[in-house]
Amino acid sequence: MKEASSSHYDAGAYRAGAIPSLPASPKKRERIGEELLPFGDYAGVDPYQQLCEDAEFVQHQDRQDKAFYETDDWWWDHQRIRFLGSNSGVLASFAVIPYLVVLALGGLWLYIIISLPGFEGRVFLKGIYTLIVAILGYVGIFLVGPYLTRIVMSGVAWISSPIHGWIADKTDNYMEIRCSEFNRQTGMVSFAQGKKKPPLKAPFVEFDGYVERVVQRGGIFYRLMFVHRYTGKQFSQTSLSAIVDHKHEVHATWDMLQRYMDVSQPMPDVPRLEPFRHLDPTTAEHDRQSGRNPRYWRDLDLEAWKAGEGAAHLKAQIDYPWSRQRCQLTPQLGKVEMAVYREQREAAVA
Repeated sequence: MKEASSSHYDAGAYRAGAIPSLPASPKKRERIGEELLPFGDYAGVDPYQQLCEDAEFVQHQDRQDKAFYETDDWWWDHQRIRFLGSNSGVLASFAVIPYLVVLALGGLWLYIIISLPGFEGRVFLKGIYTLIVAILGYVGIFLVGPYLTRIVMSGVAWISSPIHGWIADKTDNYMEIRCSEFNRQTGMVSFAQGKKKPPLKAPFVEFDGYVERVVQRGGIFYRLMFVHRYTGKQFSQTSLSAIVDHKHEVHATWDMLQRYMDVSQPMPDVPRLEPFRHLDPTTAEHDRQSGRNPRYWRDLDLEAWKAGEGAAHLKAQIDYPWSRQRCQLTPQLGKVEMAVYREQREAAVA
């Protein structure tokens, strides 16, 4: 696909066919137990599992509000993909409180019952009452718990209403500190490093992608890991690095991200980006030529798709010869000294 409008993108935007000369990697890029992913050789396959999850989510949002993507809370668009580290779930702690309350009350009730004088030595009765408490506890956790969660969250909102502005400012600051992004317009990537460190910002071509093996109870799983080649800093605790069952899902995720960053390619045809396709020149021209339905994902019969086109998509993802891809970036390494490269970067930004 020919790039539609070079003037729309910054000079430093990523183009797989024009990867610049880069300094040699200080360390070997091959890592034990991890698979280095290639640059620039595209399969054109988007991750099936994410497609299904995002299509369902986008359709739900679309039913609630046709303009759902126009808010600041929508983090995927034609300019950048923003994401948070996976440890940024402050509000999730509030949701756990009701369940802990149910468990504590159930445990207290059980302790009181089996401690009564009449139950001393009566193992059978203790067993019956233990079973009853277990059943009631199950009901409490899965039926009462969600309602208590709503009450707790509503209570928190009501109590905090007088200081809503202050909380909003603190929340925005918290999100800003922990927000990372892939920027299609500039070709830059930014990874948050916490409150006390500035984000690591560097061109996309300085980050290597890896299939990381994650050993958990039940077997070996996989996720996408990003490593900054010249500092060795690695990032895998992000919402873009979901733990999945199969390596091919990670390969497809990396393929999708590369095509998103490559301005010579149309943006990946994925649900979260659909409302913004007409705003990216290369993508808009591709869609004009192909006659793509601008509401394809939002109007899709997802279950029928899973049984038909989706099944074919998954098969293509599984069968694709990922190991035969050839990295277009590796030949560019070692062609320039680090000092010269930094000077070139500074001059390009100035």
